[in-house]
Amino acid sequence: MIVSKPKPTALIALGIFIIICFGIGGYALNNVLNNTAGWFGYAISVIMLTLGVILLIRQLLSYKTVQIGDLVRVSYPFRFHKKELKLKELVSWKQTIITTRNDPFKQLALTFQHFILKLSVQENTNYERIYKYLKKRAGKKEIS
Repeated sequence: MIVSKPKPTALIALGIFIIICFGIGGYALNNVLNNTAGWFGYAISVIMLTLGVILLIRQLLSYKTVQIGDLVRVSYPFRFHKKELKLKELVSWKQTIITTRNDPFKQLALTFQHFILKLSVQENTNYERIYKYLKKRAGKKEIS
């Protein structure tokens, strides 16, 4: 069974950005509450705090752990939701490669009857192992 989780480096980078958003928004809000900021203090606090909250909620709701074997198990721990799908129920899968300046962006899209699972090399661990496993076990269902 292959287990894929979000890479710690991706989580840390986004976490630092969220902390910076909350810090700047909190500082601007403090200045607004102490009447030492102009109109820009309101704008900065609203924009930065809103951005921080949206990114935090998005990250928590999209956090997933994937286990691939004969069964594909997708667990969303912050949604308290789990899905179990049989590999035989896989309708199709496709690897998308986009050439960028530094590294190519690779994404796997696994399509089931009522569910689409997407994994990317930059955000998920064991991407290459999952790709090789799918090539071996479900190679006929690959879309070129």
